Amino acid sequence: MSGSLEVKTKVVDSKVVVELAGAIDEDADFSKIKGLGGMHSYEFNFDNINAINSCGVREWTNFVSSLGEKAEIRYLNCRQIIIEQINMVHGFIPENASIESFYAPYFCEDLDKEYKILLKSGDVIEKKAPKVECPDGDHEMEFDAIEGQYFNFIK
Repeated sequence: MSGSLEVKTKVVDSKVVVELAGAIDEDADFSKIKGLGGMHSYEFNFDNINAINSCGVREWTNFVSSLGEKAEIRYLNCRQIIIEQINMVHGFIPENASIESFYAPYFCEDLDKEYKILLKSGDVIEKKAPKVECPDGDHEMEFDAIEGQYFNFIK
């Protein structure tokens, strides 16, 4: 794995804002978040997650289910590895959660270069990738996955 999980929390306007960094694995410790009892709104930023394994998936699903059905949960800056888990594992994102933003794979044919582009869920209409210009050129890139599968998480 690529380093232990770092969990940074802060409370902003009665919402727990959580920044996750490193690997979600069998050693993932979410007690810092659970220790903020009485909160009902959570925002998880996955921008700095670089790995997740099957034990980490188990730890995460157990943790988010412990927040309860009445909790308001938002996922932000979901890396491709997180989107893949959301699409494959029932319970990785509970029914009471939403995905605000995520990275999507694009490919620039002119530069022969891959990019991970940050999108908002609202940018995807009918599970079709939005048009994106190459950040290093003035031409459109291709979405580099199967749209119907990658965007399966969008309801």
